[in-house]
Amino acid sequence: MTAMLNGDERFIEPTPKSLQNLNLESVKDAVMSHFVGENMEVSIVGDFSEEEIERCVLDYLGTVKASHDSAKPLGSEPIVFRQPTDGLQFQQVFVKDTDERACAYIAGPAPNRWGFTVDGDDLFQSVSKHSVAHDGLLKSEDQLLDGSDRELQRKLRSHPLFFGISMGLLAEIINSRLFTTVRDSLGLTYDVSFELNLFDRLNLGWYVISVTSTPGKVFKAVDACKSVLRGLHSNQIAPRELDRAKRTLLMRHEAELKSNAYWLNLLAHLQASSVPRKELSCIKELTSLYEAASIEDIYVAYNQLKVDEDSLYSCIGIAGAQAGEDVTALSEEEEAEDSFSGVLPVGRGSSMTTRPTT
Repeated sequence: MTAMLNGDERFIEPTPKSLQNLNLESVKDAVMSHFVGENMEVSIVGDFSEEEIERCVLDYLGTVKASHDSAKPLGSEPIVFRQPTDGLQFQQVFVKDTDERACAYIAGPAPNRWGFTVDGDDLFQSVSKHSVAHDGLLKSEDQLLDGSDRELQRKLRSHPLFFGISMGLLAEIINSRLFTTVRDSLGLTYDVSFELNLFDRLNLGWYVISVTSTPGKVFKAVDACKSVLRGLHSNQIAPRELDRAKRTLLMRHEAELKSNAYWLNLLAHLQASSVPRKELSCIKELTSLYEAASIEDIYVAYNQLKVDEDSLYSCIGIAGAQAGEDVTALSEEEEAEDSFSGVLPVGRGSSMTTRPTT
């Protein structure tokens, strides 16, 4: 994360030393300076009376006073992805340990939930005109749909949540392929997962592939993950894959509806001017939007992920009694045997990086 986001410390875990340097006064000042009452969104979910909520709002929010500097907009450094740099695209971390273990992370840029990119592009301006060049992908797909289904698909393309829906289905399909190929077929990993981090207020996002393996197989596992990630055009998405992804996400949605925390997540930013595209239809029509998604929609989303070698960042962590001592020789042997390229160690990365969350 440090390499991909150009050393931005806002996306890494604090070190023990930095935590020890904090005191109550500095933490209080930092938190209170962010309270600006006239631009605060409050979402409440649960069983309550109007009188009870008014009292709680007064008790918990009415006593918060903005600092004297809050009238000025809080400035912050823009978040940017680092330009390709030799030595930072691929890193390794070695840890001395009694157990031999290995894990790896592969990450790259993506747009945010609402179709904005770090380059300032609004993808909705081109999505209506976009035709996916995909070697004749289901040319007769539209002929198989009745009028109501075609109308749903057109509605999805113009809906604010188009990229949120299509990216979610894409992540489910890639996850399934990674598990089937890298774990079940090749036996290179104990577990592997693909996560998309689609932000609401940041005009960017990213994806992370997480792999757990052994020191002897982790290099092959990373290459296999990259092949799966880049292979969606050569190995086309099948209708059954999309149907399975829809069922999985719809079942998860139905189960989560019983949770107050999930409802709060759905309501978040609905009133916020900083997320102008979010509207009530993003909640009410969620189920029908998933059902309307087509394979072509998934490829529209896939084409927004940066998966080329210059955009990918990866880090392999290896633990063991001799970690870092024999790994270079092991890597060279594996490369000679299996003709893998681009996975030789290029130094050590920060061991304090954390996996991002949405």
